[in-house]
Amino acid sequence: MRLFNPEWEAIKQFEHSAKVRDVQFDLDGKAVPEDHGEALLEALAPHLPWLAETPLAGIHPIHGASTGHGTLVINRRAKLVLRLPTEKAAAAAALCQQSIDLGCGPIRIGALKEKPLMPFGYLYAPLVNMGTSVEADFLAAARAAFDALGVQGGLIPGKHRRMRTPQGEISGYSLMLHDVTLEQSITVQETGIGQHRLLGCGVFVPHKSIKEVAAG
Repeated sequence: MRLFNPEWEAIKQFEHSAKVRDVQFDLDGKAVPEDHGEALLEALAPHLPWLAETPLAGIHPIHGASTGHGTLVINRRAKLVLRLPTEKAAAAAALCQQSIDLGCGPIRIGALKEKPLMPFGYLYAPLVNMGTSVEADFLAAARAAFDALGVQGGLIPGKHRRMRTPQGEISGYSLMLHDVTLEQSITVQETGIGQHRLLGCGVFVPHKSIKEVAAG
């Protein structure tokens, strides 16, 4: 007989009620530039012309092993992940079996898999852009953005990071948000904070430990 677990039941409830979910694709290729946000958006745009006009849409950075020469090696575990409103998730299937090139050779996009958001008490974003490169000002702006969402919790900034775009450099910090409720966790993952979600900024994911933030 299955025992009733109130915490697990609450998590499942939030999974099903979330307005946004992640859509994941396998990737078959060799490498991507470390700074690939703009190139990735440009490569996806012809296949998903509605993406730029979709509220709450975001694109996760592609993860891979750094070569030390400005590129990331993508292995069989590397994924392309889009954060999309639930009603748009199926439309992302237009990417399946398409080939894109971010400047390091062709990458084949595999089958679509939908993943509900998971409400964790610790959330992490590799780069959050709040319009300032001064850490104290960044933290104040981030705190104000979370307050506007009704989200409490502690903030731990990580590395200062930069991203190049044709419009100029985007600057910000990696950021850990910790000790939030399940409901607040889903809110943050759905909305994010700051600018440039389609370039991978301000897109939060569950994180299990604070220890890695300073290095992340």
